[in-house]
Amino acid sequence: MKTVDDLARDLASPGYIRDYRPLPFWSWNDKLDKKRLTEQIEWMHACGIGGFFMHARGGLITEYLGNEWMECCDACCEKAAELDMDAYMYDENGWPSGFVGGKLLDDEQNRDMSLSYAAGEFDPSAFVSYEITPNSLIRADKGEKGKRYLNVFRHVSVSTVDVLNPRVTEQFLDLTHREYKRRYGKKFAEKLKGFFTDEPQYFRWGTSYTPMIATYFREKYGEDILNGLGLLFAEKSGYEEFRYKYWSGMRELFLRNFAEKVYGFCQENGVALTGHYIEETSLGGQMMCCGGVMPFYEYEHIPGIDWLGRGIGSELPVKQVGSVAAQTGKNRILTETFGCC
Repeated sequence: MKTVDDLARDLASPGYIRDYRPLPFWSWNDKLDKKRLTEQIEWMHACGIGGFFMHARGGLITEYLGNEWMECCDACCEKAAELDMDAYMYDENGWPSGFVGGKLLDDEQNRDMSLSYAAGEFDPSAFVSYEITPNSLIRADKGEKGKRYLNVFRHVSVSTVDVLNPRVTEQFLDLTHREYKRRYGKKFAEKLKGFFTDEPQYFRWGTSYTPMIATYFREKYGEDILNGLGLLFAEKSGYEEFRYKYWSGMRELFLRNFAEKVYGFCQENGVALTGHYIEETSLGGQMMCCGGVMPFYEYEHIPGIDWLGRGIGSELPVKQVGSVAAQTGKNRILTETFGCC
């Protein structure tokens, strides 16, 4: 255990103080100019800022991840080292993390999916249909007159990717994290302190689906997921068990195929991973987007949360992230604060 004298020495250390100073999102939302960027770093340093996240935002004119972008990153990393500041990279152009500024959306197989439903006559265009009986759903391949059916439809996103698919995550890492590593080589961990991942999720404002969950059900339970998919929308026999297995599986796939992979890259290369997952302000919101945020904090070197706006109505995010940090021996947490005020 540290003594009072030990703590006093820590507090007197410039590096220690820097570690706990603010780290702003530095919005790159214009035509980038190296001279202006380095001047802004000097201004941040003079104001007591400990570092920054180079953050592509709407309005960016310079090509994201292009040569000019990379040259600007070079200049900012060099200036940060000169001033003993920490240069972090935000891992996306916008959010949620994973789509490489839209590049991965060109292949429709990379996009994530959602489900909707309608009850009525049998619909042959549905992804899967079920005859509705008083106590159960019975999968149906064709309709019969006079019977009522629950039809489930599958929709492909136009703006987000399926981060539960390990192939998509590997493409994301190849075009972002590994691109910086290729550029900086052995000095990678010297140039960049780490990465911020922002709001990765399996879907939002809908019922998420991925082809990966069908494989998961087949391998783990020996079940065809289409036999029970309608139970996400109807409280018929077996719905509680099915929903538990479904959402547990979605979270497990998300952890294994995104969180662990991104964290593993950072861990292997000596850079820190921070950021936050999404809708941590309520348990229901967490189910909608990631299946519960607490397991994901284990896969961040500096676990983080959103803490935006004036209308903060819950202490849940702070208690959850603080609990995991304490359990895993992590001495720092990060809050994305002051936005939307």
